[in-house]
Amino acid sequence: MRAFFLRLMLLLCICSIGSDANSAGLENPDSGNPKSTPAFSTPASSIQDSVIPADRATRWNPGILSDDQLRLPLGPDGIPSRVQICATLHPGENIQKAIDDCPDGEVVKLNPGTFNVADTVQLTKGIVLRGAGSDGAPSGTTIVKSGGGTVLAIGKDRDFICYNGMMPPGVNLVEDGVKESTTLNVGRSGISATSARTNFSPGDLALVDLLDGPTVQQGDCSFFKRLDRRSVSQRVEIRAVDKNTGNLTLGSPLHWNFRAGGSYQAQISRVTSPTIRWAGVENLKIMGGTNNNYPGATAGGIDISNAAYCWVKDIQTSGTIGGVHISLTGTYRCVVRDSYVHHSAEYGFGKDCYGIVLKCGSAENLIENNIARFMNKPIQLNTTGGGNVIAYNYADNAWSTPGEWQETSIDTHCSFPHMELIEGNIAPHIGIESTHGNSGYLTFFRNYASSQFASPAVWNDGSLVQTRNVAAMIFSGGAIGMNVIGNILGSTKTTTATASRTYESADVRVPSIYNLGNGGAGLADVAATTLLRAGNYDTIHKSVVWADAPLKLPPSLYLSSRPAWWPSEMPWPWAGPDLEPMVGTLPAKLRSDTRYKPPSP
Repeated sequence: MRAFFLRLMLLLCICSIGSDANSAGLENPDSGNPKSTPAFSTPASSIQDSVIPADRATRWNPGILSDDQLRLPLGPDGIPSRVQICATLHPGENIQKAIDDCPDGEVVKLNPGTFNVADTVQLTKGIVLRGAGSDGAPSGTTIVKSGGGTVLAIGKDRDFICYNGMMPPGVNLVEDGVKESTTLNVGRSGISATSARTNFSPGDLALVDLLDGPTVQQGDCSFFKRLDRRSVSQRVEIRAVDKNTGNLTLGSPLHWNFRAGGSYQAQISRVTSPTIRWAGVENLKIMGGTNNNYPGATAGGIDISNAAYCWVKDIQTSGTIGGVHISLTGTYRCVVRDSYVHHSAEYGFGKDCYGIVLKCGSAENLIENNIARFMNKPIQLNTTGGGNVIAYNYADNAWSTPGEWQETSIDTHCSFPHMELIEGNIAPHIGIESTHGNSGYLTFFRNYASSQFASPAVWNDGSLVQTRNVAAMIFSGGAIGMNVIGNILGSTKTTTATASRTYESADVRVPSIYNLGNGGAGLADVAATTLLRAGNYDTIHKSVVWADAPLKLPPSLYLSSRPAWWPSEMPWPWAGPDLEPMVGTLPAKLRSDTRYKPPSP
């Protein structure tokens, strides 16, 4: 590792970094804009290895890359543009019938007002359901669900798509599936009944997995995976099949070394249920809805399952929804963006009050420019498949009980999320929890984590000051190979929580920049000993701390240039130790402050 960083001394160093936390706007993160933006001419995929060793990260290229349904240019936000209206409905008219009758590639448009539904509104083909605005009625559109169950669904497999019953028996790989490659080999296809049942075709979704090795601690979470003890998995799309050689060409690179034979027994299993592609939900407010199954099984709000190239854009959920608000289950290249996910019908552990959740090997998805507040877990990764990006979201006010205990704004649940990127978010308390198994090799880049929730910290107490589990970043026992690069961490002021007192600790009673190894071996745990920290500003050192030699930080690890959707008046990147001030304006945070101010508790 030392040799790696010595090689980086040839790179340009970061200059003129202020050491005063307050001058960086840390206590008021939207107090100013960077005076300069670093030049960025090198693609993120090639500069990434200058920042993180290749074996600790992957190539992030998430979301919808082209409109293969209608062959039209994508919008500036990366979402397919759909303009052909097949039906325009007024409140009281039948949404489901209009969806069922609508041709692929067209739009069911809902006029302003409130639409009451008793059954889940179900999208099972590539059409768009579009309302008149996410502020809801009277000027926008609201869908209210009665009688329990999910409000809206893209795909109808729900959590069943996670498990072996939805797929044929796994086919053994005959060669290792090498990380970053796009080829798997299953041997020559035969004509037996078993081979016929497991044949692969271009366009299939499939799941690659392998038996747990020493890196994985499954814990009590045998859920959200095809079979018990196969915690590392990845949803892939098959692009080509060579039946002579048994080579399967994939649409995206592998994010893990899927080792054939031996103690790992890597396999690939084809998804036999029809995959929903090119469906979207836009410009709506939804209310009502519950999860009628075990916690995490389905979403009460929007349930997306066995889907590819689908999207949720500009959706508002509300405190009338029970269970997960937006869930992506076994998805590939789906997008959730520009939405406002907030509050829950019911709070408490085991009550499923989560915001945006990815699970069941979901891969290459993009969660971007959303607001998620006043949830137990605002943004969560469960048994995810790598290549996902959680970026430029404002995730705050993670609810817990008792309220003095600070919950995690962006976190993991259920082994084994791996090779994911968390970039450019405001999330006061970011962490990797090991309550239901561990995670590995996630990258946290250019985030702002202050350990201070916005007031009120929890919904039912505006005067509460949190004193336990207070940290900017927490990596529980078993969290392995985490990368923390170019972030702004900690607080010098007590606002809704006690201010940071020490750089690192394993004691939840000590407010710290890093809480490491809790529930494991403390500061001797792999959570601490395998942690890569470089180029982060923290309010204990009041300076930028490097693992070794300084290096030049790229603006992004997944974007090759300033995103087209980013407001022209706001500099990008917006946060990092190489900017002045180090914390500028995040569009999602500004939107929350100006458009979506929550009512008083």
